[in-house]
Amino acid sequence: MAEQADTRAALEVAVVGGSIAGCAVAIELARAGCAVTLFERSGEELKDRGAGIGVPAAVIDTLIARDLVDGDIARFPAPAFLRISRTAEAPDYGRLAWAQPAVMLALNWGSLYRNLRRRVPDAVYRTRCQVTDVRNLDDRRPRVVLADGREHDFDLVVCADGYASLGRRLLFPRATMAYAGYVLWRGALAEAALDDPAPLERGIHALGYAGGHGIFYFVPGPDGGVARGRRLVNWGMYHPVPAAELTAFMTAADGTLHEGSLPPGAMPAATEAGLKALATRRLPRYYDAIVQRSQGTFAYAIYDCPVPGYRRGRVCLAGDAGAFARPHSGAGALKGMHDAIALGAAVAAAGQDGQALDAALAAWDTERTAENNRLVRFGQQLGHAFVDAIPDWSGMDAAAMAAWYESVVTIPSDYLRVRG
Repeated sequence: MAEQADTRAALEVAVVGGSIAGCAVAIELARAGCAVTLFERSGEELKDRGAGIGVPAAVIDTLIARDLVDGDIARFPAPAFLRISRTAEAPDYGRLAWAQPAVMLALNWGSLYRNLRRRVPDAVYRTRCQVTDVRNLDDRRPRVVLADGREHDFDLVVCADGYASLGRRLLFPRATMAYAGYVLWRGALAEAALDDPAPLERGIHALGYAGGHGIFYFVPGPDGGVARGRRLVNWGMYHPVPAAELTAFMTAADGTLHEGSLPPGAMPAATEAGLKALATRRLPRYYDAIVQRSQGTFAYAIYDCPVPGYRRGRVCLAGDAGAFARPHSGAGALKGMHDAIALGAAVAAAGQDGQALDAALAAWDTERTAENNRLVRFGQQLGHAFVDAIPDWSGMDAAAMAAWYESVVTIPSDYLRVRG
């Protein structure tokens, strides 16, 4: 059986999960000459929540060069994190303590996903196909089992099935998600609803308060619009929720308990009203008005999870199915695309030789495990700095904040700079 698998005209690859990481893996492995099948459990295209993401500028250049996204994908620069606090002297717009230089571009999550999805042929992207098991983990032909009872053998299986990954549980059952003690409450607001868009033009606004911070920045609109008046304000606020209260917080208005996130429209009215009341007490009035006008807000519980590896035999992990980092790290969807690019290169270099493929996967595993676990530690450092032990920014100047940041965040970043 192993010899037969090694002499196939093309490696048969299963990708589990059809979000950003899964699409990127499918594209890269197809271009490496593999026969790819992508299994997505939902019955339709993944939904855009209007959320934005910040991307290191160099990463976008790489994605364009590799034709993973269009050269004209909607984006615009976010050259700084503006660290702001509400003070008695500046109740409307807050006091700027530090314009921390950054090399970021703001994108719309939906635009990034659609760019990738267009590059995956419909014949490859199988909807309504929930993978319930992966068997023969130590063989050269692992077996994918679907919810409807069908079973398929492949030369390689890549689980890109998100933070609650079946693949991670099968490969590394002791690698469990650890709750960080806080949630990220998010929303979006059309630019047209702002009284004055000018204050948000300068970058990503980070509002510090006791127990966390909020972020506010423009992203392209749902139609990719980047012109004034067509953008979205993407925002989020970190809020502590003790572990004993997390189940109640993550229970939707209809009584459904959500494991990791409350989707738009699911949050109980009383929970949203309580969070908006906190925003009024914490934020300068300009930013609070954005929060109050936002409808259908949603929330994520913040977790992290390092992993001992990214591979067992011919079964691999990609994206959040592997190491899961807090959103402060800026990794998110980009981690999965880096996994995909590196995996595609490893498979292409190995060709049809089975031993070469195993050696290439082992090297890929070592590199991705180290890099992505580093991102987990980076996210933990940022979480400690900006949520768990955030200082009072109101009396700090740029030099003091830079010194503070440098003392608590020791892992280098691709997008944050301490000094210009």
